[in-house]
Amino acid sequence: MSNTQMLAPETAFATVHNRVYAPVFFTKLARDYNIGPRPNTDDAEQMLNMAAQLRVAHEEQVKVASASEGNLLTKAGQHLSSVLNQAGFQIPDSEDQLIKRAAAEVSMDPEIAHAVLSLQAAAYNR
Repeated sequence: MSNTQMLAPETAFATVHNRVYAPVFFTKLARDYNIGPRPNTDDAEQMLNMAAQLRVAHEEQVKVASASEGNLLTKAGQHLSSVLNQAGFQIPDSEDQLIKRAAAEVSMDPEIAHAVLSLQAAAYNR
């Protein structure tokens, strides 16, 4: 990789977005919610923009919840998992585990690894 020139940040971001983020996002929507964009880029872009807005709102909600005493949201989630386990329901992998597994899989793709390294280099050089 030492002979390979780093990608421009925009190109690196586009590679990661198009090869990792968007496919994972649309696969999750289809699998978990039976939702998919109509086959045009405007719908896909609108869905991605809405997801970004919801992510920002969620991050703010998590900040507020974690600032509260005892983090009520975390305790509620742990209690729910416990009750479901006791009732015999199979709890899927945590989102953190799924993210780590997906990251390990995509890190094996040289194009994606190059794009991520390019993004890191651009952030470091700022």
